[in-house]
Formats: sequence, structure tokens, C-alpha cells
Amino acid sequence: MAMTLAEMKIGMADKVSQQIVDIFLRKSEILQMLPFDNCVSPSGGGSTLTYSYVQKKLPATASFRKLNNDYTASQATVEQKTANLKIFGGAFEMDRVLKQAEGRYNNMAYQFEEKIKAAISLFHYTLINGNSTTAEDEFDGLDKMLAGTTSEFNTGEGSAIDLSNMAKVKENMDQFYEMLQNLIKKTNADALLMNTDMISKVQTIARLLGYKTETEEAFGKRAVSMDGVRFMDLGNHYTVSESVATANSCVKAGISRNIGASSAAVSGLTDIYAVKFDVNEGFHAASLTGSSAITSYVPDFTQPGAVKKGEVEMVAATVLKNTANAGVLRNIKIA
Repeated sequence: MAMTLAEMKIGMADKVSQQIVDIFLRKSEILQMLPFDNCVSPSGGGSTLTYSYVQKKLPATASFRKLNNDYTASQATVEQKTANLKIFGGAFEMDRVLKQAEGRYNNMAYQFEEKIKAAISLFHYTLINGNSTTAEDEFDGLDKMLAGTTSEFNTGEGSAIDLSNMAKVKENMDQFYEMLQNLIKKTNADALLMNTDMISKVQTIARLLGYKTETEEAFGKRAVSMDGVRFMDLGNHYTVSESVATANSCVKAGISRNIGASSAAVSGLTDIYAVKFDVNEGFHAASLTGSSAITSYVPDFTQPGAVKKGEVEMVAATVLKNTANAGVLRNIKIA
């Protein structure tokens, strides 16, 4: 059964679980709209969590026929595919003395929210860049799903669109807008997924051309759109090594890429992803049967033991049922 996280939250009896899901929704635009097909049960003796589906490759055709002649038989082309659900999240530890002494500052709530933000950023990063072939703990993301398909646009030699400064924005904005409209129309897109720098460029162009609109969504934030298509900034995914945090754009920026047959790499590139949210023929997530997709484990300070552990966990994978209902516009130069 297909449900959004907001719909899953309604059926939760536990108020803490509802609050946890609320944070996921408040901090992630895409999780507000992404449908989950929560129908996966453990298989293989409980060792695998596999979502099986059929991906549409080519549509059915129709034709005219003469009297007393049969139609030439043809079928829609489909491919049987699977997506393995992956488990991700994190844990934190807290001493009961800190809990007793926290006063007005709720340290446990703060730790939960920070852990949720980390899980969201990992989900955002993986739904674009995930590759289960090179990292078996990840699910596959849009970059891998769309590579080499007819929904991968602007890949020919000399095709980079230069928006690196305001002069280039004004020079190339009509061409860029036409290509963006082509991406939207060909994918029936509900949303465009970008990084922070790219979304700033698109908002500037939409404002200059008079197409930018803003509405207030459920959590009081301003939702930016153009022609009814939401602009979604997936933000950064942070990694920490030796007490140093590194921010990595979920939709990569600063890419250096050889375009087409060219031997000279072009730098400062990024991409824009377009998705139609649809559990039958579009982009969606899969999760466990009867699950909210998100589980939280709250420290119980009433039990013996000085240090308690809290955990947030998500079990999911992303799925693309029809490559015609998602796409990527490559090679936009913004730096």
C-alpha cells in the first residue's frame, strides 16, 4: 500500500514516534512528497529485504488494419527488476546524570534531532548518488538509474550551459529555460532536485523571466516553484573525520567532466534531476510491510545502567518504475 510519511504518522499510537516523523517531514521537502510502497517482507530465511517490480522500457503501440487482416502483434517492453532495502540511521549515548541535570535544556531531544538530520542528509545523498555495485550497503540512486537512458539530457560535446556569473546568466538564460522546460515536460516532473548554488541560479532566472512563485507549505517554510514544479534543495551531507566536518553537496557541485568525445575537461559543473512522484509509474520509495519506514528507540532512564543509548533507524530504498518519468539535465556550469 502506497503511503507518504505524513499518512503513516496518522496511524501511529506512540506520540514520540509521531514527533520523530514530524522532524523528518519538517527537515526534508522530498520526504513530504515521496510515496512509500510499504510491502516488503523478509525473504531468504530473513536475510534479504527485496522489493521486486517491473520497470517500463518501451510503450505499447497501436496501428490501423485493413479488412480481413490481423494486427501485427506487439507488446510493451518491460524489465523485471529488484531493489534491496537498506538499513541506515545512527545511535547516541547519554549518561543518566546529564538527563537529571538538563533543566530547561532538553539534551536528549537535541541529540535525537541532530541524529535525524544526519539520517536525512544520508538519505538525500544516497537517493542521488547511491550505487549498490560499488557500495553494497547503499541503495541505488537517480544518477545510476538514469545513466545511459534517453532521460539523460545535454551530454553531447560542447553542450555545457554557462551560468557561472550574472553576465553569462543573462546571456544564456533563455536557452537554459528552454532546456529546463524540455526536462520538465518530458518527465512529467513534480519536482526538480538541485544543490544550493544551482537553485539560487534557477530562482534568479525564474525571477528575471517572471515565472517564479512562492507558497507556504505545511511547516511554515516558503516552497519555491516554477510552472507548478517544486524546486528542492537537497542540501549537504556531512562526514566527520578526526573532529573535522566536511560538507558534500547531495547533488554534486564543482564536477570536472569530459563532455562527449572532448579530451578537455570542463570544470564547475552540476546537474539537475527531475522526478515524478508515483508509486505505479514514477519515482518512489519502498519500505517494510506495516512499517512507518522510520523507527526510534528512546533511552529508558528508569532502568539500571548509567549510560543509555538512543537510536533512529530507517529501512528503505528508492525505485524508478519508468525511466520516462525521471530525468537529469547534465553539464550546467555554475562556477
